[in-house]
Amino acid sequence: MLLGRLKIGAFATVGVCATVALAGCGSSSSSSASSNKVTRAAFVSTNTAGYQMHFTLRLGSSALSQAINATGGGAFDVRDHSGALVLDMNLGSSPQITQVLGSSTLHMEEVINRTTIYVKLPDALTSKIPSLSGKPWIKVDLAQAASAAGVPGISSLVNNPASSDPSQFLQYLRAAGTVSQDGSEVVNGIQTTRYKATISLDRVPDAVPSASRSSAQAAVKGIEKLTNLHQVPVVVWIDDHNLVRRLQLSLNESLQTGQTVNTQITVDLVKYGPQPKPTLPPSDQVTDVSSLSGAAGSSGSSG
Repeated sequence: MLLGRLKIGAFATVGVCATVALAGCGSSSSSSASSNKVTRAAFVSTNTAGYQMHFTLRLGSSALSQAINATGGGAFDVRDHSGALVLDMNLGSSPQITQVLGSSTLHMEEVINRTTIYVKLPDALTSKIPSLSGKPWIKVDLAQAASAAGVPGISSLVNNPASSDPSQFLQYLRAAGTVSQDGSEVVNGIQTTRYKATISLDRVPDAVPSASRSSAQAAVKGIEKLTNLHQVPVVVWIDDHNLVRRLQLSLNESLQTGQTVNTQITVDLVKYGPQPKPTLPPSDQVTDVSSLSGAAGSSGSSG
């Protein structure tokens, strides 16, 4: 059902959108110089201490009467492997979703602390999942690849590589092929050059450092399973310091139900450098997903 994908699955997509520094779709002259420029940006951007970003998301589907729009932002510190994201999704007048969530707006938060992710669910969803005992935050230890029954969409979150390390998507630029320069543009007051390319996901593991190869293989498998895609067309804006300043991509999925889902994402990387460590949610407001998948019917909390 589409609604299931618009719960935690939608937030997982935003995790991707907030950090998917890939590259784009379009025309103009293709050259090895352009390809080298994009590859260089992948190395430079992933070697920074961290970054802040803003993003917009548009979700359309044959099952919806109108598109769903979202905005959000966050920060990620590469050195500490930590960060936080916030998502506000305007659901419009879709009665099916509004009935479940109790509102036309979905607000979600995510905190990343190394291999642990905390996701804050809306009250309307929390109250519908008895195993959460009214606690708004769920905790997922990606090192354990926890997947708990009774928490809709948790597998989408676990299988989403952006949840564990948003910066790894910047590395995917190393696998950019058929790159073409497509003019220049000022992005948030910074002069940039725009490039279009297509990322072949199957090539990504061989393009990243050997130490990241196994995680990249798992990440690609997760993306392909989530989106049913092997090629990702993207557009990337790169400044004079070889830093990615904006990226844009479109994902078109065909679900087994016969429905289609179209996702359009724009991410602005507005500031590079060290980022403050996020505040973890109070332990008495957290349910550890591993406790739900283990002991019979028990739910636990952890900070």
